[in-house]
Amino acid sequence: MATFVLSAVAGCSADRDAAPTSGEPTASAGAGSAPTVIGMQWQWVGTTTPVERVTVADPSRYTMRLVDDGKAEMQFDCNRGSGSYSIAEHEISFGPFMSTRMACPEESQDFVFMSQLEKVSSYFVRDGDLYLEMPYDSGTMHFHPAANLD
Repeated sequence: MATFVLSAVAGCSADRDAAPTSGEPTASAGAGSAPTVIGMQWQWVGTTTPVERVTVADPSRYTMRLVDDGKAEMQFDCNRGSGSYSIAEHEISFGPFMSTRMACPEESQDFVFMSQLEKVSSYFVRDGDLYLEMPYDSGTMHFHPAANLD
């Protein structure tokens, strides 16, 4: 078993209507109108950057669940991982992560997923979806809630 180390730089983020207004580790768009970020399983569906749009072929292969105790459980295609995260008003950071290191299929987006998570600095929830933003408007990762939790 090998390890991957991911870290994120906490940065400033723009105000978002759907971002929490307290230091609580949740993100809701208002009185229960959006899901809680913590405890949900999220599937990565794509990323938009100023120069490209990354579309995920099979979002069920790229998942993230933030557990109450500051642990993140991840699925990086054919590899599983976990690590720490911290979350506060508008801000989120990850790492370090431990991950298995199986050889994924050639078309895998596992390294794209991991490298983008490494850069995430802020988040917001809009219309029930989670958005993780990289600093300086360099990109936004888009997640849907997973239909079935295990």
